[in-house]
Parts: sequence; C-alpha cells; structure tokens
Amino acid sequence: MERRNFVLSIGTLAAGGGLALGTGAFSSVQAERDVAVTVSEDASAYLGIQPGDGPNGNYADTTDSDALAINLTGDNANVGDGIAGGQGLNANAVTGIEDIFQIQNQGTQEVELRVTPLAFGDVDWQDFDGVLGVLLVPQTGGIEIDLEWPPWESNFVSISTLSPGEEIEFSLAAFALPETAVDSVAVNDEIEITAEEV
Repeated sequence: MERRNFVLSIGTLAAGGGLALGTGAFSSVQAERDVAVTVSEDASAYLGIQPGDGPNGNYADTTDSDALAINLTGDNANVGDGIAGGQGLNANAVTGIEDIFQIQNQGTQEVELRVTPLAFGDVDWQDFDGVLGVLLVPQTGGIEIDLEWPPWESNFVSISTLSPGEEIEFSLAAFALPETAVDSVAVNDEIEITAEEV
C-alpha cells in the first residue's frame, strides 16, 4: 500500500511540474531493473514436458541433462525399479502403452503445439529379419494430424492449440514382426516439440 501511495505521489508531482513548465518532455532516462531468469527441468518449465501420471509414466525416463526421453529398453532404470524389469517390446505382437508422457502449457498465453515426428520405424532390409513400427498417439480433442508415407521418413505431425493450464497426453502403439526381429531392429531417434504463440 505504501508503494502505491508513493507512485501516485510521483505521478501527481510530475503532472503538476508539467503544468508549471508547459511541457512533459525529458532529455534522457537511465533506469536499472532486475531481471530474473532460471532454466528449469522439462517438468516445471513454461512448456511442461513430464511423465504420465500413472505407472506407464515410468517408461518416460530423463536424460543426463534432465530432458524427458521415452525409453523402452533395458537401460531404463525406472522400469527395473518401478515395474518388473522388462527389456523391450514383444516380437509378433502389437503393444499399446497409455499415458507415457504429457505436455502442459504452463505459460501465460495460448500456444500452437507441434510434435514431430509421431511415427518411427526400422526394417532389417539385408535379410528382412525384422520390422519395427512405433506410433505416438496424442490423446485430446482438437488434434489435427498430417500423414505422409512412409511416416518414418516424413513430417508426421501433431498440431494442437493449448491454452494456459491445458495439457495433451501421449500414448504409444508399436509392433514388431517376425520372431527374428529380436535384436535385429531398434529405434533410436528424437521427437521435436515446438510451441509458438497463437
């Protein structure tokens, strides 16, 4: 309250001075202001990228730089500690994993969120010993998806508008064929997440 009175008093003084001098102009101003900026982990940044709330969030691991990563390998310490120690996907099967990670707008304005690519794959072309396909599936209304074929060589994109506080969850669907796919195919790629003011 005292600060407000002080600011109002200065405004009144300036207005009175302007009337007395007949001008409101000034030659120069130099002012110092504090700037506070911190770098945060993915989960608490303005664009929050964090594991899902349920047990499947354990498949979202963090890298050495505290960035979120989907890790469906035996190297994921969360799986060995929190679930039962699985080493990867089944061959000759389709696997679905719900709510692996989520992205939340923790900023102050509406953003257009783009996640690309959503599809990944690997084929052992030499002996055709295996095929692996992985698809990230956004779980919210208002999603527009562009698909070009083959999806792992294109910009398979999820586009969504998120207001402050809104979030989008991602699940995963994957298949590996045939039995010889074990140890012959794998995916090691990156997802690009961008958010721009609408």
